[in-house]
Amino acid sequence: MSQIKLVVIISVILALAVVAALVIFNLRSISHPASINEAPVGTPPIKPAQETQPIQADEHRSDRDSEPEGAAAGEPKGPFPIDESVPEKERRAGRLFNLWRKAILTRNITQINQLETQVKGYGDNAIPFLRKLAKEDGNERVRAFSVRVLGRMNIPDLSTLFVELLRDDQSPFVRENSCWALGRLGNPEAIEILQKTADADQSTQVRKAATEAIESIRSSSK
Repeated sequence: MSQIKLVVIISVILALAVVAALVIFNLRSISHPASINEAPVGTPPIKPAQETQPIQADEHRSDRDSEPEGAAAGEPKGPFPIDESVPEKERRAGRLFNLWRKAILTRNITQINQLETQVKGYGDNAIPFLRKLAKEDGNERVRAFSVRVLGRMNIPDLSTLFVELLRDDQSPFVRENSCWALGRLGNPEAIEILQKTADADQSTQVRKAATEAIESIRSSSK
């Protein structure tokens, strides 16, 4: 009989302990509610969407991005004239490249890809527009995109432009894409400046791009 009483007492004690533990847990939950911004345990961190283009620079808006004086309402802003003083063919091209530039500035990847198809349709006639953007535009993102498109054209004469941008442009994004373009062209004469870049450029990404460009040139010349 005494054994039965002992079992009952132990059972009551265990039950009280469980109740006490539940009460303490609930009190802690009330005092320290989970933040609505905390992800559930085991949830991988959310990564920002990656662009299909190589550049991820911040925009630095300037007066150059303001609407050109005299531009018609709704016309794209940009460095290329689209008024009546310009021949129709050149005006259409200017409007296209102004639109493309605006899409780059606003990071509208869908529109960039759509307009890039039209840009490619201009063939070699697109080079003067792209060259101007690559060398003169005040936004590093526009310059780098322009270098990328020029690099895809595989035109050996553009090697001089890429070398110039690699040597002189202050933006690591432009220099990185210039390395890529030189590697794509496969001109062994570019190895010298690429090697200097790989050894001394301040940007890790640019040094890496220069090294990869050298490897690409050497493998293509075998």
